[in-house]
Amino acid sequence: MLGRVDLLLPLAALAIATLGLALLLEPFVSWYFQWAWWSYIFVVDALNRRLGAPSLVRGRTREFLRLCGLSVVLWTFFEALNLRLGNWYYVMDHPWLVARWLGGLVAFATVLPAILGTESLLSRVDRLRHVPVSPLRWSRSREIACLFTGFACLLLPLAWPDLFFPLAWGSVVLLLEPWNRRHAHRSLLRDLDAGEAGPFLRTLLAGLLCGLLWEFWNFWARTKWVYTVPGFEELKVFEMPLVGFLGFPPFAVECQTVISFTEAWRERVLGLPRARRRALRVGTIVGALAATLVVFAAADSRTVDSIYTPVERLEVLPVPDRGRLAASGLRSPDALLRALSAEDELQEWSVRTGIPAEALRAHRERVALVMHRGLGQDRAQELVLLGIRTRDELAAWSPERLVAALRATGARGPDRFLERRARVWLEGLEESPDQR
Repeated sequence: MLGRVDLLLPLAALAIATLGLALLLEPFVSWYFQWAWWSYIFVVDALNRRLGAPSLVRGRTREFLRLCGLSVVLWTFFEALNLRLGNWYYVMDHPWLVARWLGGLVAFATVLPAILGTESLLSRVDRLRHVPVSPLRWSRSREIACLFTGFACLLLPLAWPDLFFPLAWGSVVLLLEPWNRRHAHRSLLRDLDAGEAGPFLRTLLAGLLCGLLWEFWNFWARTKWVYTVPGFEELKVFEMPLVGFLGFPPFAVECQTVISFTEAWRERVLGLPRARRRALRVGTIVGALAATLVVFAAADSRTVDSIYTPVERLEVLPVPDRGRLAASGLRSPDALLRALSAEDELQEWSVRTGIPAEALRAHRERVALVMHRGLGQDRAQELVLLGIRTRDELAAWSPERLVAALRATGARGPDRFLERRARVWLEGLEESPDQR
C-alpha cells in the first residue's frame, strides 16, 4: 500500500500542477517547471523501488541532499559559461529577487537526480543491462590526448563562442573521466575499456529522455528559458532547435562523470585528519555557495531578460484601467488575454469594467506584445519609444533595423546578444511588405 502511495502522490502532484497551469492558478503558473520535475523525480524513484533498484531518496536523505547541492553547482557552472556563450536566456521570471533565486536553486537541484534516477530505471531493461562491445584499449597516449582535447573544448568556446559553443558540452567528461577510470568506483571509460557499453548507452538514453521532458515542460511554463543558438534559429521542437537535442546525451554523460568524480574525491577526503577534513568541507561549501551567488547575480543582469508583471503594474496600460481590470479579476496578463480573446466576451468585460470596448481591444494588443515570446514590460516600453505598441507593428521591423534603433535609444543589455534575442521576438509574426 505504501508503495502505491509513493507513486500516486507525485503523479497527483503533477496532474494538479498541470491543471493549475491550465487554469492560471498560483503557485503552479510561476513554478510549473519545478512542480513537474520534482514530481517526475519521485515517480521515477518509486518505480525504481518497485523494480528492485536502489532508492535515491528513501533512507538516504543526507546523500540525496548532497546530490541536489552538487546538481546546483554543476548547472551553475554551465550558467557561468552561458554568460559568455549566450545560448539561452530566461523570460517572465519572478518579480522578487529572493523568489527568483530560490526558483533557480530548486530547478537546478533536479538535474542530477533526474539523470541518475532515469538511468537507474533504464537499467531494469534487459537489453540495456549488459551491452558487450570491443574493448576500448585505453592507453597513456590516449589519456593525454583526452585531457588536451578537454582543455580545448573548454577554452575554444570561451575565446570564440559563436563558432565553438557546442564543444563546451564535452569538456567536463574529457577532463574528469580519465581520473575516474583510475580512482572512482564507477567509470564509464573503465566500463568501455572492459568491453561493457551498457552504462554508457543507458546514460546517453537517460539524457535524451530527460532532455525531451525538460523542453516539453519548459515550453508550457510561463517562467522559462528561450534559446538563441547561432545558426540554429529555425526548425525548433518546443523551444529547442532540433539539432540541439543531440546535446542532451553527452550532457548526461557529464552528469555521471561529475557524480563519480565527487564520490571518489569525497572518499579520499574522509581519509584525512578530522580537522583538515572539516576545514576542507567548510571551504568547499562556502566556495560553492559564493560562486553560485556570484553567477546568479551576473545572470540576473545578463541572462534574465524579462520579469513577470501583473496587470495592476503594467505601464503599457492607463493607470485607471489597470485598477479596474485587476479589480474585476483580470490580475494576470495571461488571464486578460484569455478573457478578451473573443469579441462577445470582450463586450461582456466592457460592461463589467466600465472600459469602452475599443479601449479594451487596444489594451489587449498592448498586453499581447508584452507577453509575446516573453518580451516583458521593460522591453515593451523600449519598443514604445520606437512607436511599436502591437505585434503587427513589431512585424514591420527586421532584426537588424530593430536592434540598431534600440541601441540608438539606449536599450539595456546585454548588447552582444541583443540581435539574437530580437530574432526570437520576431518569431511567429507575419513579415510586413516593408520589412527588409
